[in-house]
Amino acid sequence: MKHKGTKIFLTVLALVLIGAGTTIFMRKKPVEQYEVRPTVTIDKPKTGNIVLYTDMVGFVEPETSVSVQPRIGGQVLEVYVQSGEWVEAGQPLIKIDSDDLTTLKLQMDGAAVSVKDTANNAARIRVLFGAGYVSQQEMEQAESAEKSARIAYETAKNQYELQMSYTTVKAPISGIIESRTVEPFEQIDPSRVICVISGTDELQVKFGVTGRILENLSLNDSITIEKNGETYEGYVTEISTMVNASSGLYDVKARLPRTEGLTNGTRIKLTTVMSRAENVLTVPVDIVDYDNGVPFVYCYQDGAASKTEIEAGIYDSERMEVKYGLTGDSRIITSWSNELLDRQEVLLDQEGQSDKRLQEDVLDRQVSRND
Repeated sequence: MKHKGTKIFLTVLALVLIGAGTTIFMRKKPVEQYEVRPTVTIDKPKTGNIVLYTDMVGFVEPETSVSVQPRIGGQVLEVYVQSGEWVEAGQPLIKIDSDDLTTLKLQMDGAAVSVKDTANNAARIRVLFGAGYVSQQEMEQAESAEKSARIAYETAKNQYELQMSYTTVKAPISGIIESRTVEPFEQIDPSRVICVISGTDELQVKFGVTGRILENLSLNDSITIEKNGETYEGYVTEISTMVNASSGLYDVKARLPRTEGLTNGTRIKLTTVMSRAENVLTVPVDIVDYDNGVPFVYCYQDGAASKTEIEAGIYDSERMEVKYGLTGDSRIITSWSNELLDRQEVLLDQEGQSDKRLQEDVLDRQVSRND
């Protein structure tokens, strides 16, 4: 009987334990509440400058370069210089024998004879006038003829001497003879370039730009040049307003204050301004999205995201110009979330605001709505 009572007791205890376990298992767990609103940071558009640069090819050339041409034609008697030589301004380059000098010499000699004849005649007339054998008018005519003859002689003499000076072609500037195109005994005329002299005081870069780049290029704009691993800084000194017929571009020249390692004719890579927007409203470029090609951003408005279309201008790797759609007081959402939709309620990340005053303004608005 004792064993039977123990068995009953154990059975009852097991049933009690099973019931207690079932009660614990069946008890409902509390439902956790999750925040479904995406957390965002906000900021205001910034006013600033955006400058875009472009790479192109240019050529180094002397700032001063002269193509030397003779003033008269004739046969080259002597050549005094070679390519690559340094010459000083006024130094003889070539000597020319011109047939025109013979004609000018004959004209001068004839004028000299005329001066002698008219002078002798005027002297004779003066004697006769003093003796009363000729009139005042005859004496004046003789003196006038003498004066005219002397003027004609001086003119012929000056013309001969001038042309004689042209027979020796001299360097107009100091510099290097870049090229020489004449040899002794050649026949040349005034249209012939006999040599090119380049000054070596400063070098410049010449390059061509499109009309779009021309609109954003100004005198004194900086340029950067790269050659053989070296970087050179320069600035724009000349901008053509006429298209170069051979290249279809506008010629631009820039001065290089430092030219070590560069030589005339060197082909170089340069960087210059392609486009610029100054004192414009900008936003971070990575917050701009597109809907069928139309750019937009999300703005923070009354606790929700508001899809706002904008008109975009130029942009670089960090900022985009906003021409229309925002103001300086707009509150743009600067954080990205794939849950961000138009009119989607959002939670403001108060610690993530880049502008403390903006954060305080938003908090004040939230308090006002709660009141």
